[in-house]
Amino acid sequence: MHRYRLIGLSVLVVCLGSLSAHGAQNDQLPTDLVALPNGATNVALYASQQSLSGPWMGGAKLRSGEGSTDLSVLRLNRHISLGDGEKYTIAPVIVLSAVNAEVNRALAPLPLKGLQASGMGDVRLGAAFWFHKNDALREYAAVSAFVSLPTGDYDSARTINPGENRTRIILSAGWMQQLGSQWVLDLIPEVAIFGDNARYQTNRRLSQDTTYAMTGVLRYKATPTLHWYGSTQLNRGGATQVDGIQRAGGGAPENTRLSIGTILFGDNQHMLQLRYSRDVQIENGYRNQGEIGIRWSTVFN
Repeated sequence: MHRYRLIGLSVLVVCLGSLSAHGAQNDQLPTDLVALPNGATNVALYASQQSLSGPWMGGAKLRSGEGSTDLSVLRLNRHISLGDGEKYTIAPVIVLSAVNAEVNRALAPLPLKGLQASGMGDVRLGAAFWFHKNDALREYAAVSAFVSLPTGDYDSARTINPGENRTRIILSAGWMQQLGSQWVLDLIPEVAIFGDNARYQTNRRLSQDTTYAMTGVLRYKATPTLHWYGSTQLNRGGATQVDGIQRAGGGAPENTRLSIGTILFGDNQHMLQLRYSRDVQIENGYRNQGEIGIRWSTVFN
């Protein structure tokens, strides 16, 4: 077989172990940094459709392949105030997801089993802690810690799966600052640490380096009920190894993602967000060619 076809297959297999474009593990949206009143419960439903192209290696596209992922998410959290004068807030969180993913068979130079998968994703548990909050100035600072557990559907004989069969630890922080009367800035750094998948391709071990992400969001409050925003996300790290060896295409994605979105406020309890995202640069892996997401959330006091 010609050398480029062998490289293409190697890249494909490494990338398809977890079919998604590379982004922050704990994808936060505007208003997520707002601490809610004591005893408030937040319920959020999120759905997205993402189109992928690749794989890419060293900034060059190896094949004209396409893939897609459909994601549905339910997030529940409850805000509990702590300290004198309710100075601090902690919010335990649970996140449940369902995934449908597929790639076109023209992507592979050799036939691969299981290029479509659907089922439950891995459950995510965690908590956010606000150590600074000023409701009058709309100024908040928080840290969060999450663990993703290998509870999702996984078949080691398949090429792609809804679950990852590994543990992830995600640590992030966030700062929300009002700029004048109509602008709001969010800054969100993140670090994610990955356990190994010891049943990758039946009996192989997939490892991944620590990933680092930095997200900045600038929001404009056009009216009290309509906000617009744009964001930039830088992703670094995350190279993958199979049985301790970094294969072609397994290098760090090193991608940059831009997003635009809008927020509609129904009242103090209900909110609807729409967002479009796209990678504008990537070195390795799958490129996000376009993602449309919608999230509805409500608050129960």
